[in-house]
Amino acid sequence: MGGSVSTPPRGSPKKSSVCGVAPTKMLLKVTIDNCLGPIQVLMSPEDTVTDLIKAILSIYVYEKRRPPLKDTHPDSYDLHYSPFTLQSLKPNDNLKNLGSRNFFLCSRPPTF
Repeated sequence: MGGSVSTPPRGSPKKSSVCGVAPTKMLLKVTIDNCLGPIQVLMSPEDTVTDLIKAILSIYVYEKRRPPLKDTHPDSYDLHYSPFTLQSLKPNDNLKNLGSRNFFLCSRPPTF
């Protein structure tokens, strides 16, 4: 019975997802297989999975994280929701459509 209701001040626009206002950046966390700690990156919701992989690899190299990666080419990696999922995310999917902000990056198995 003692609850309070707050209202926005007059003249200020109401910003919510109900009104169709989308975030301009998303904070994403990506853990790389056999590496300590996730890498956090701000990305546009319109960016793709491939863009995220490129950004994560460049941050990893720039920060001189250990262990050094054997290959830093984005096509050598797959992005997953967790280390326990076998299916990788599609490279052309937009980040806003993935439904998560935490991911796992692992190298692709060699093809013979």
